[in-house]
Amino acid sequence: MMMRYVSVIFTPEPGQWGLRGDPFLWRLLKERYQAAELPYPPEALREDILRVFADLTGELPAPGKHYYVERFAKTHVGMSTGWVSGDFWLDTAIPLLMERLARANRS
Repeated sequence: MMMRYVSVIFTPEPGQWGLRGDPFLWRLLKERYQAAELPYPPEALREDILRVFADLTGELPAPGKHYYVERFAKTHVGMSTGWVSGDFWLDTAIPLLMERLARANRS
């Protein structure tokens, strides 16, 4: 039997991001889940994402808030470089990943 890993839920990437730092957080999470086997507990995924977000930004994502992550700013230069969007993670990324995880756990 072939092993399947949680990282599959990160492909494809969303068509639109909140801010320029969001793809870097997405890819960091994808890398983190390359060794995590499916099925995976949905609540653990949600808690993991929130914990990683808080570790990088100093707090949990909140509606209408933007968070600066210096580590992401070093990657490329631009106006919103290094910033991640609380709205994007709460309204788009986490729900999308939870939905994909539910599908991946079933298949």
